[in-house]
Amino acid sequence: MSPFRLIYLAHRFGTSLRKRGFIAFTRIVAIFSIAIGCMALLLSMAILDGFKLALEQNAVKFTAHIRIQSFNGEMPPPLPQSVLEHPAIASSETALQKEGLIKKRGGNIEGVLLKGIDDAREFSSRPKELRKGRFTFSHDSIKEIIIGERLANGMNMTCGDTAIITSMIIDSTGSGVPLPVTQKYLIIGLYKTGMSQYDELYVFLPRKSLASLLGTNAEARSHYELMVKPDQDIPLLAQDIQQIVPYPLFVQTVFDLHAGMFHWIELQKKPIPIVLSLIGIVAVMNILTSLLIIVIEKTKSIGILISLGMKPSSIMLVFSLQGIGLGLMGIFIGCICSYGLCTLQQNYQIIQLNGDLYFIDSLPISMKAWHYYLVCGSALFLSLLSTFIPSFIASRISPTTSLRFR
Repeated sequence: MSPFRLIYLAHRFGTSLRKRGFIAFTRIVAIFSIAIGCMALLLSMAILDGFKLALEQNAVKFTAHIRIQSFNGEMPPPLPQSVLEHPAIASSETALQKEGLIKKRGGNIEGVLLKGIDDAREFSSRPKELRKGRFTFSHDSIKEIIIGERLANGMNMTCGDTAIITSMIIDSTGSGVPLPVTQKYLIIGLYKTGMSQYDELYVFLPRKSLASLLGTNAEARSHYELMVKPDQDIPLLAQDIQQIVPYPLFVQTVFDLHAGMFHWIELQKKPIPIVLSLIGIVAVMNILTSLLIIVIEKTKSIGILISLGMKPSSIMLVFSLQGIGLGLMGIFIGCICSYGLCTLQQNYQIIQLNGDLYFIDSLPISMKAWHYYLVCGSALFLSLLSTFIPSFIASRISPTTSLRFR
């Protein structure tokens, strides 16, 4: 029998049952069980990948893809030229960073990380959202700072306020006793990245200004920051660089520096195969039940077709097409719903998060084509698998038995 006739028969078997309430209900349940399963899996994968991507992008805004520093905490020696000219490295820069305290006159005191920067380079290579003020210092040694909006709100400060910065330096007389140094700075800008724990921590100021506060020369550095070209394997590249740099330098990636966050994401991904299996079992059982009911209802029709010479393999194919049709409808509905919800969240940030708990302020979404290939392919395979028992039963129906069936 031609494929078109088999498709026609499968269609007729389905449409002739639409007016029968219970059978129609089982078909709807089968379709929506697949749709809900596909939608749930696609949303889960988009959210988890979105979390990982958002955390990586935001973490890089404060550090870099790769950081190189000394084991002993002293100023690191110059990097080998082979590292600076490595084909996978997009840019490299020396960084000066120091722990400190910030306070407003008569206000609270908060611990912060003071980072000396070249403003043009910092905010172009690692862009942050400007919430108020400006990202440009008047000159490279002026006493101006840029702080996070969350830090400013917590300390009741804003642009134009004066903040008191305190840090510790080693006594130049050789006693080894840390001494506090304090200077006043003008707040000229507020930034936001969405990662609350870092928006409350980092304070940016001109590199020369920080060097002056710490009593060091303009060439002082605490570590090196390397930005990697797109589509590079950062951990593998870090291993290669570690073989090149001399002792006492050691290499850390953004995944090492923020290991807790990325391990949390990987932990969330582990239940996905279990969830996929459970949803698959539910979908298989619903389709199997629906097709078995159709076999019972269409026993006479099946017997007539067999008596007219239709092969058992063709009968099996008719019911397989029925199951595939139910699966395709469920997959289509699930994919459309998932895509629509993901698009809404991406454009309008409808679901907001507590940044103190989830590191970022809104639910991140990352839709990828392979998510849809994997989920749709798995759902279609399970739909086809679920048709085997009903189609096998239908193909073994005897014409004489079917004519006596009531």
